[in-house]
Amino acid sequence: MIHPPSLQKGDSIGIVAPAGRIDYAIIQQASQRIEQMGYKIKLGSFLNRHHYNFSSTDENRKNDLQQMMDDKEVKAILCTRGGYGAIRYVDELDFIAIKENPKWLIGFSDITVLHAAFQKHGLCSIHGPMCKSFLNYTETGADIDILFSFLRGESPQYLINPYPTNRLGTAKGILTGGNLSLLHALRGTAYDFDPRGKILFIEDISEYLYHLDKMMLNLKLGGVLEKLSGLVVGQFTDMKDNETPFGETIEDIIFKSVKEYNYPVAFNFPAGHVETNYPLIFGEEMELQVKENQVSLISV
Repeated sequence: MIHPPSLQKGDSIGIVAPAGRIDYAIIQQASQRIEQMGYKIKLGSFLNRHHYNFSSTDENRKNDLQQMMDDKEVKAILCTRGGYGAIRYVDELDFIAIKENPKWLIGFSDITVLHAAFQKHGLCSIHGPMCKSFLNYTETGADIDILFSFLRGESPQYLINPYPTNRLGTAKGILTGGNLSLLHALRGTAYDFDPRGKILFIEDISEYLYHLDKMMLNLKLGGVLEKLSGLVVGQFTDMKDNETPFGETIEDIIFKSVKEYNYPVAFNFPAGHVETNYPLIFGEEMELQVKENQVSLISV
């Protein structure tokens, strides 16, 4: 996998809106914070051209992203938000220029589709905070600080608390994954991932418990879960139940789908649709250690 070069103060970071619409004031505030940190900002041309639920039309969103991918001055691309929309044009993106001049893509949620495309083309990318996270930077900026440490070339080293449903063990593998609903949507496409030698990270928001069960069973019945090296479960936020309860918790559903395998499983990793969203480098080889008193996820 191609690991993009580190950023230096004064380098340019491009901001694009590849999916859902966002208040332009949030983009402006994030831009100001990044400039205060010593970096230059390049804004996409269509950040404030709302088209129904999208930030702009499919063509405009694709062109903005493509321009940043091709621009030699841009060293990293920060997505404004997720929502929905990247899957509508992902197969039209051209990766020739960015493979010659690699740069970081940063985002999560719907940006899972773009992470999948980057990995298909052999490029590492960062599953991490987007523009809205910069609004609280001065108060709870741990995820932003970690993000910029990654951009400056530091390697991931996470130590987190144990969780009752964890499965102990040690594994090495390439970290991949993202939003479970998007991974499910990409199943059977050219952007589906090969699970062999992978540590899978998953998170989601506002899903019904029965649909979580359905998605996990899809991964199981499709032979994905049995081939993994490890599983990291992020935050499943604002999950919903039917009027008649499903009868199983998030942890029940996920652990049941992998109980017959013997790789380590770490629950409650602090990443996903939460205020402090720790960044992860997809495409990076990592070691996952799940012990009784601690979980570590460290770059190797």
